[in-house]
Formats: sequence, C-alpha cells, structure tokens
Amino acid sequence: MMHAVQNEYAKRKILLWDIDGTLILSTTRGSYKLYFASTMQKVFGSSGDLEAVMPSGMTDTQIMYESLKNKGFTPEKILSKRDVLLRTFKEEMLKVHESGKESYRVLEGVEEILTATLQKQNFVNALLTGNLSVAAEIKLRSVGLWNYFIDSLNVFGEVSCNRKDLAFEALRRFRERYKFNFSPSQFVIIGDTPNDISAARAIGAKVLSVATGRVHGKEDLLKHKPDALVESLKDTEQVLEILENL
Repeated sequence: MMHAVQNEYAKRKILLWDIDGTLILSTTRGSYKLYFASTMQKVFGSSGDLEAVMPSGMTDTQIMYESLKNKGFTPEKILSKRDVLLRTFKEEMLKVHESGKESYRVLEGVEEILTATLQKQNFVNALLTGNLSVAAEIKLRSVGLWNYFIDSLNVFGEVSCNRKDLAFEALRRFRERYKFNFSPSQFVIIGDTPNDISAARAIGAKVLSVATGRVHGKEDLLKHKPDALVESLKDTEQVLEILENL
C-alpha cells in the first residue's frame, strides 16, 4: 500500500502560482503604496524610500526592506515584526480596498486553467507569492479565486525578503506534509517576472513564464531562459499540455 502511494506521489506535478501579473492585475495602478506607506509608518516609523522602489517580482517584505535599508533596517528587523505587520497591513489594506481606491481583475484564462488543473489528479495547485498572506487572501477573495487555494500549501511573502527562500520553503512544506521526498523537478513555478525564474532555478524546479505582467514582456522574460513561456493563459489546452510536459 505504501509503495503504491509513493508511486502516486512520484507522478504528481506541483504547480506554484504567482498572483500579481499572473492570476490578476490591479485596475488601480500604484494603489498599493497607500497601504504600504501607512503600514510602514505605523510598524516601523517611516515609509522610507517607498516611492522610489520598483516592486515587480519582490516579496512584500522585500519592498519594505528596500524602502527602509537606508534607515538602517535589515531583513531580520523587518521579519521580526511579522505578527504586528500582518495585523496592521490587513487593517490598512482593507481601508483602501473598501474605499474603492483599489480593485483587481482576473486575467484571461485563469479560472479555466485553475479549474482544469484541479480536475487532474496528477496536478496540485498552491500559491508561491511575494504577497503577505493577508494581502493574498484579500486580493483573491475579491475576485472569486481564493477557494482555489484555500486548503493549499501556500507560501507567502512573510517567509522572507528573498523570493528564492519562498521556493525552498515550498519544497520543504510539501515534503513534510506528504512524508515523501518530492523531486525539485516535480515543481513548476508559474509567474510573470525574472524573479520567478530565478526562484525556480534556485531549487531546481521548472518554470512557466507568463507575459501578462505590466513590467516584463515576452522578450525580456526569454532572456532569462524559462523552460516555457506563454503570452497569456487563455489557451487552456496549450497551457495544460505545457504543464504536463515540463
């Protein structure tokens, strides 16, 4: 029986989905700065250089670190405030979200590919996102996608200021939960930035790049040599075939 279960696990493909630019896009560009700034002021006493930071591909905690490093903050100091940071971030983000100053739209083909992968026994979906857990839930609930991931082994931005660490954490969590030594090659990171590619490479995972983000187009992503690239997720059969063959 145990041998049969392990054989099944060996056939699994674990799909680790980015959120912003991959599953959804903000319809109010730059609105994140409103709640980042107020959160950072309350938790760290300053929003630092937030206006100058280019957030694409960063974890939320990395955005905070990059904004505050000139004031002597370290990644460790940012992460040491995890509990109060999550609580305050949720409060500040909800204020902005509920005021109508921030909203999101689901990108083309996303619901179809998530539904299709859920129906295949060999696929397991989870989030690997730089968003803090509270932010990921607010965003995905607002567009009806949270239920796809509500019981998943998700990894969020409060784990580290370095996206590569999130990939290592995903590998660790799946091995621990299933008591099975999943190969890194069974993991596929799906994202819209070069940081998603480098995170995959750090653990030996596969990567499907999606050119639906605002910053990195197809040509830019190809320079970083993903295992596969699509311009969008709208062709469900094409994306399924790619995921099956990675």
